[in-house]
Amino acid sequence: MQFITSWDDGRKTDLRIAAMLEKYGLTGTFYVSPPETNEKPALSTNEILEIASRHTIGAHSMTHPRLTRIPIDQAKREIEESKQWIEGITGKECNTFCYPAGDFNDQTKKLVKEAGFVEARTVEQLEFKSADYFASPTTLQVYPFPFRKRWTRWWHYIDPLVRLRVFLPRMIALRLPPKAYASWAELAKSLYRYAQKTNQPFFHLWGHSWEIEKYGMWEELEEFLRFVESNNEVIPIII
Repeated sequence: MQFITSWDDGRKTDLRIAAMLEKYGLTGTFYVSPPETNEKPALSTNEILEIASRHTIGAHSMTHPRLTRIPIDQAKREIEESKQWIEGITGKECNTFCYPAGDFNDQTKKLVKEAGFVEARTVEQLEFKSADYFASPTTLQVYPFPFRKRWTRWWHYIDPLVRLRVFLPRMIALRLPPKAYASWAELAKSLYRYAQKTNQPFFHLWGHSWEIEKYGMWEELEEFLRFVESNNEVIPIII
């Protein structure tokens, strides 16, 4: 089984992710956009190069728009220029793209393919294999579970268990153990064990380092990476 990790947005806290992955002999793909388009502290060119020396840098558009909601010619520029921008920094070919906010359709998939990418990642979760290289799903995001850790919108009070509610049908179908419902770390471990037991092609962990910082999930993430390292059947790869 392949163990894949990917991290979106290109924030300064990605440096902490990279260091943590390296600590456990793992690698990742970091999907970045130009620093001037980031609202939060972003990776500098030198920091992108630092990460690129040990990991993969992927494209995430130029300004992080929802690509299906902008004119097609603008979406085309966002995709093509992000590839060129990264290749200009790293001096390496950029082969992988991540749709901002997971927003894509057949038209944007076609644009990504025509731009020269060989793969594109979505934000679909609880999956272990991909039937479409330009709509690759993931297994799990690093995000509070089952409860929200910080309520910042009025509707959060109405639906505090939204994550569990969305995941529940799939978790039941996978027959995950009761402890998987207790915390994010236990869910991650249970999904990982399921993937191994059923000989799935991959386990794909992803997230935003700024959310991990915001929700105080560094310890849970490290707990899971330590768990992965202790399992000698995993094959860490870079996408």
